Amino acid sequence: MSSQHRDPPLTVRPPADVKTQAQAVLNARNLEVQAFVVACLSALAATPDQFLAGLKPHWPEQKPRGRPRRTPGSSSDDQTDTVQPSAADEGDIPAPQ
Repeated sequence: MSSQHRDPPLTVRPPADVKTQAQAVLNARNLEVQAFVVACLSALAATPDQFLAGLKPHWPEQKPRGRPRRTPGSSSDDQTDTVQPSAADEGDIPAPQ
């Protein structure tokens, strides 16, 4: 069933410390985080160059998205590259002849 909301959701995951600090600043001013995000998006749409210039020193580094690439040998069930020494190799048991 599709959403009955008029506006689509926006999901972000800021670092916990940044979120906590921002919430404290906004709470001290009797403002809500959701309203702040909407105000930021509105300001961006209205005056993008000015708004982005103010954010430039705070812009986070880009994070890789999606799942990390699988590297060879990263799977625990893939044992094709590793050879386990046997007791015969260790000299404890004589090798069959």
